Amino acid sequence: MASDKDMLQAKQELTSAEAEERRIKEVFSIYNFSGNAYYQLKSPVSGFIVEKQISRDMQLRPDQSEELFTISGLSDVWVMADVYESDISKVSEGASVRISTLAYPDKMFAGTIDKVYHLLNSESKTMNVRIKLKNEEYLLKPGMFTNVSVKCKADGTSMPRIDSHALVFEGGKNYVVVVEPDQRLQVKEVDVYKQLSKECYIRSGLSEGDRVLNNNVLLVYNALNAD
Repeated sequence: MASDKDMLQAKQELTSAEAEERRIKEVFSIYNFSGNAYYQLKSPVSGFIVEKQISRDMQLRPDQSEELFTISGLSDVWVMADVYESDISKVSEGASVRISTLAYPDKMFAGTIDKVYHLLNSESKTMNVRIKLKNEEYLLKPGMFTNVSVKCKADGTSMPRIDSHALVFEGGKNYVVVVEPDQRLQVKEVDVYKQLSKECYIRSGLSEGDRVLNNNVLLVYNALNAD
């Protein structure tokens, strides 16, 4: 036999269930739901769903503050780039840029600097710039990592450009292996102005027309120094 307490609890649960049933029927009558009805949510713009704030059996309320879906049109995208403090003077709005990605290493994307944020991040000591470009075939995805090269004026200064793999760093200095006109190999110290992932610019140590070794450089460098 069930105690009076268990009986009272069962009656309260039944009353709550009946009240919930009446509430659901009222919601169905307001929105004209019947049976397995479907409620369509139409987006005001076309694009891709980049964020979702809805789950199965979730109730939609008129006072809900969060958006159910976030739609993004990816035909035009922004790339946010960090500029080191030493390069701020070389960057300006409207400058042309080339963008490479890890996903498409053999493809370059072209764009222009749309906005320069004239504030430095207190931790990274970098300034942000925004680049606008066309996203053909939707290759670029939100959150993707990119490398940005900016075309800027160099005040008439020209510098030799070599493959970054041609550099040998030792003892706080940079060296290259130069192929002399008589095919002899010689080690030369160079002053690097700027080094990128695939190329670097030499301030001094090389002249126009110098041939630089860029294969098995470390092996040849060690052999020459051993002599």
